[in-house]
Amino acid sequence: MYFQKTLCSSVAFEGIGLHGGGKTRAVLSPAPVDTGLVFSIDGTGIENGIKAHLSNLLNTRNAITIGNDDFSITTIEHFMAAFYALGITNLYIRVSGNEMPILDGSSMEIVEGLEKAGIESQNAFNDIFYIPYPIWTEENGSYLIVLPNSSFKITYTIDFNSKSKAVGTQTAHYLISPESFKRSIAPARTFGFDKEWELLKQNNLALGGSLDNGVLFTKEGLVNESLRFENEPVRHKILDLIGDLSLIGPNLAGHFIAYKAGHSLDMSLVQKIDRVIKRKKRARVVSKEILRRKEFEFNRFKKKVNL
Repeated sequence: MYFQKTLCSSVAFEGIGLHGGGKTRAVLSPAPVDTGLVFSIDGTGIENGIKAHLSNLLNTRNAITIGNDDFSITTIEHFMAAFYALGITNLYIRVSGNEMPILDGSSMEIVEGLEKAGIESQNAFNDIFYIPYPIWTEENGSYLIVLPNSSFKITYTIDFNSKSKAVGTQTAHYLISPESFKRSIAPARTFGFDKEWELLKQNNLALGGSLDNGVLFTKEGLVNESLRFENEPVRHKILDLIGDLSLIGPNLAGHFIAYKAGHSLDMSLVQKIDRVIKRKKRARVVSKEILRRKEFEFNRFKKKVNL
């Protein structure tokens, strides 16, 4: 069991929205146990807030958007990754506008702000869900798998050889903890490619994108002066995955293996895990028959993708 956590005091983040390009501000405030991570916008009360959960997911196009009939909040994944990695489970998040500030394109400033505000444990447990058997999803040669494991691990491979030789193929593996996240994942910035960037802007996306809040690659090289890590792109993909997985709710114990995944594939796996969690609540013990069947199906899948 882990204890639920919130902040000791409020903290504000200001900047621009990556996709909308407008100024935005997010104020994070302490919340009682079992509140969850609740987003609201100026002009609405806390009682009308949106809980950051799969059930409120609206869109995965280029970012994660949650919402209800009244309003929506987009580009929440960098904040959600920091909350999840640091174990923060209860917060009120009030946003001016409908998009979280992109800051420097990573979660580094978010982690620093959260730690400055102080993180405190609360008198309630936060459950851990142990993945009981292999769960996976695939699409057009990309896949995302989670295997049973007593820890939270991620192995991620990206392949952008067709878009930039400077990125190419990268693989990274991490045992995720608050320390490893702060040191190795949080500083990794969002990235993109020059031709795609122009196309996004033509479609009224990435209007706030710049070299101050992201890493830009051409076919042959890097536009920014330098990288924070030699493999910064794959580390940022891990950051995004953590943020997406946080929409499930409980802490997860499992080994996640990603190959050329993204928000859409992430959420497909999140939905499958959510269904397993609901089934597990109804029948607390997974039968041997189900375990054998899942193992058989997974072995067939491994052959299909040459694992």
